Amino acid sequence: MKKLWTKEKEIEFFTESLKSFAEIEQLFYLSDDKRYYAYWPKSYKGKKNTLQSRNALIGKFTENF
Repeated sequence: MKKLWTKEKEIEFFTESLKSFAEIEQLFYLSDDKRYYAYWPKSYKGKKNTLQSRNALIGKFTENF
């Protein structure tokens, strides 16, 4: 079975999105210590938010493949 969303495709999504149409704040979470994360680490204890904008960007990206 062919996988539609692999780790490589995810890296491509972040790279292409940043080059083409997205701001870093739309794609990555910003921690209390000003680090960017694609996903919150399980060990992260600071304030967390949810990126709704990323869902729309993933949709836009996946339409192309």
